[in-house]
Amino acid sequence: MTENGGPVLYAQRRRKRLSRDVHYIQTELGPIRTIPLAPSPDIPDDKCPARRKDWWDGLSEEERREYLAVAPDLIGNLDGIPSLVRDAANRAYLPVLIDSLAQQSGPEARTKLEGLRAIERTLTTPGMYLLGIGDEGTGRAIVSYGNPDTSKTVTTHVPDPGTKLNADFAEETLRLTLTTRAQPPSSATIIWLTTDTDRETPAYAEFLSGLSATNTADDQSS
Repeated sequence: MTENGGPVLYAQRRRKRLSRDVHYIQTELGPIRTIPLAPSPDIPDDKCPARRKDWWDGLSEEERREYLAVAPDLIGNLDGIPSLVRDAANRAYLPVLIDSLAQQSGPEARTKLEGLRAIERTLTTPGMYLLGIGDEGTGRAIVSYGNPDTSKTVTTHVPDPGTKLNADFAEETLRLTLTTRAQPPSSATIIWLTTDTDRETPAYAEFLSGLSATNTADDQSS
């Protein structure tokens, strides 16, 4: 899915896909700069979460900033990337996604738009982490109350099949589930809503594998 040459060349394709508003990308997510470094590896979206973590850990700070600037939608939804990084990427991408849906017509786009705006409001609560976001299908949202990377207890809640990303989900289900189950910083509760909401899918297993790869609770206690 990526192009050779690292984040600078990769940005040429990402700019158009992220948003119709190039000015937003330039002012909010940062300009594309020429890096006097060797080409970075491609984003390993086809690798296991542990390999993705190794890839991210091996990047320089400059390379990480570049990838966050030009591909927040990919980095933010990539299992195996640290939660703080995913949260930052998804918060940067969320306004782009909202802007894109606002320019579309029809009830489906309007429903997802209302859901994303409600999630944006929910994120003002301290301790919230946005680990995934998207408008594919009926909508995608992975939100955690508490940092799962530093928590000893991590609970994942999968909504019932057919649950849609809408205002009711974001304002009621998400808020009540998260704030009543977790007690940061020792624990985290995650709601995992995707287009394939099923604990038996490979996507869910990969998500859990990613949480295991990035969790450092045992390292901190030793």
